[in-house]
Amino acid sequence: MLVMAILGLLKERPMHGYELKKRLSYMLGHFWTVSYGSLYPALKRLERAGDIERAYSVREKTRHRNVYRITRAGENDFIKLLSDTVADNSFADNEKFDLRMAFFQYLEPETRLSLLEKRVKYLKEQIPKFKAYRSSNRDQDRYRTSLFRHKVGQAKSDIRWLERLIAQERDVIKKREGKSTKKQKSAVVGGEEKVRAASSA
Repeated sequence: MLVMAILGLLKERPMHGYELKKRLSYMLGHFWTVSYGSLYPALKRLERAGDIERAYSVREKTRHRNVYRITRAGENDFIKLLSDTVADNSFADNEKFDLRMAFFQYLEPETRLSLLEKRVKYLKEQIPKFKAYRSSNRDQDRYRTSLFRHKVGQAKSDIRWLERLIAQERDVIKKREGKSTKKQKSAVVGGEEKVRAASSA
């Protein structure tokens, strides 16, 4: 998650470590605390891997800060991380999926649609499990029963929200395909007119 977030933020604009720390804390603060102890080693690993590079340094107060920017290789790795549909745990982990959605703007509509559909599929599979847990604990622990009732309601709410997003993505894809079809027809008509003009000449 940290690597994806760093690359995603540097894709927006170059930043030094202190700026990244503030932006990461804003984005991920409700997931976990981002410390300099985890940030700077991650920056060094990404730099060694060629995913980011030092663009320039700025002087702030009594020290120089290295400003990092994402490289072409880093952009490719970022998109791979963001669009990964193989790792099932990314659909099961609420925080990981939320982070991915924060950068959905960089994905093609078809990829976004696939990820959203997989998340809905996972949530729908969880509802019967939550209900079974709730039923099995109904007479034993009211707090546990209440927790699983809440889980069912939360999953259903998320599904409704995701299905609205899915409908929007399908509309985007449909409109784009419609424009593509119109361009192809226009090109064919234009080609036929040129042929007829050449024949008459």
